[in-house]
Amino acid sequence: MKHVIFAITSGCMMVIICLIVMTVHGRDIRQAELEEALTQSAKQALEGTMVNGDLTICDRKALTAAFMQLFLSRIKGEEDPNRKVCVDVVKADVEKGLLSVRAKEWYTHPNGKKGVCEAKATYILEKESHKKTCCITYYIPWDIAKELGLDYVKGEHTVYRRFEVSEGKKIKNPGAAADTKERTFVCWQAVDGIAIGSVARSDVNYIAIYR
Repeated sequence: MKHVIFAITSGCMMVIICLIVMTVHGRDIRQAELEEALTQSAKQALEGTMVNGDLTICDRKALTAAFMQLFLSRIKGEEDPNRKVCVDVVKADVEKGLLSVRAKEWYTHPNGKKGVCEAKATYILEKESHKKTCCITYYIPWDIAKELGLDYVKGEHTVYRRFEVSEGKKIKNPGAAADTKERTFVCWQAVDGIAIGSVARSDVNYIAIYR
C-alpha cells in the first residue's frame, strides 16, 4: 500500500513539475511575442511617416494612433476572455524619428491560473537614406593592374575598390591591395588630401603605393 501511495505521490510531483515548466515557458513565449509586436508596430508606424511620406502622421497624437492600430492588429484574434493588454506610449517624436513604448499583459495559463508579463521597446528610425552619400574610390596604377591580370587602360588608374558611405561617417581602411610577383603594397595615399579615418563630406579618392 505504501508503494502505491508513493507512486501516486511521485506521479503528482511530475505533473506539478511539468505545469511549472509549461507556465514558465509560456510566460517567456508571451513576453517575446509582446516585445516583437511592440517593436514591429513602432517600426511600421515610424517608417510610414518618415520613409513612405504618410503626411497624416505629423505629430505625437497621430503617431501614437498609427502605432496603436498596428499593434492591435498584431495581437487580436487570440481566444482568451481573461486577456487584457495595457499599452503606454512613453515617447513619440516624429521629428527625431523615435517611438518608445511598453505594455503589460494579463492572460490565462493552460492550467487555468492567471499570468502576467511585461515588455518594452524603443525604435529609432535610421535616417541614413535621407543623407548625402559619398563615393570612396581606391585606385591602383595601370601597370600594377596589368601585373595582377586586371582590366586596365594604359596611362590611367584602375578602380580597385569603390564604396558608398553616408555623409558624416568615417572613411574606413579597405585593407591592403594585392601584391604582385615583383612589387609589394605599401599604403593607400590620399589623392584629395583626406586621410583614411576622416569624416566623409564629399567624394574621396585614394591611390595604392607599391615598392
